[in-house]
Amino acid sequence: MVTKPAIRWLNTDKDPLLINNASVVLTGVAANADIYKNPTPSIAVIQTALDNFSASVIAARDGGPSATAAKNNLRLVLVSLLRELSYFVAGACQGSMEKLILSGFPPQKPVRQPVGPLAAPHNPTLTHGPSSGALIAKANPVFGASTYTWRLTPGTAGTAPIIAQTTAANNTFTGLTPGVNYTMTVSGVGAAGPSGWSNAASLFAD
Repeated sequence: MVTKPAIRWLNTDKDPLLINNASVVLTGVAANADIYKNPTPSIAVIQTALDNFSASVIAARDGGPSATAAKNNLRLVLVSLLRELSYFVAGACQGSMEKLILSGFPPQKPVRQPVGPLAAPHNPTLTHGPSSGALIAKANPVFGASTYTWRLTPGTAGTAPIIAQTTAANNTFTGLTPGVNYTMTVSGVGAAGPSGWSNAASLFAD
């Protein structure tokens, strides 16, 4: 059984998907520090590279050739760091497929297979936003998800759910009614379509 991380996606992912999948890996390695002790490069270094690349993707949308060139250079930095991390993970997982999967990296497969349905996002949370009537929704990112669909249901009879879609595994809902309890679920959307809905998280808007 192959127990090496697959890294072809580092070169083939479009920018938004690379950001998502890099976040999955950083979440997985950080959450399993008992397996992946003192990763090389460090999580902090890769997170900084990811943040810089994410900002450059936004800047390149309205920028000229120089902004695009800067984005491409920052992508190379991020990809190089993630590739180096994959070597660390390959050694630290000690041949265990279970440990490899916990890292967030997908395993290499001897035969290329089509991507199946995504797993539903885990650990959905709702927290109060910076202003009255705002709630911040988050979940662990799902590898292979290009977008996320958020469903926020007010605890008021006859009120329709609020639907939003993002490329990141977070969303801020605004204009909500203070004192009303809201319930959130989220689904990841990939090449094979949407995943199932996550577990629910609820919170009263303030």
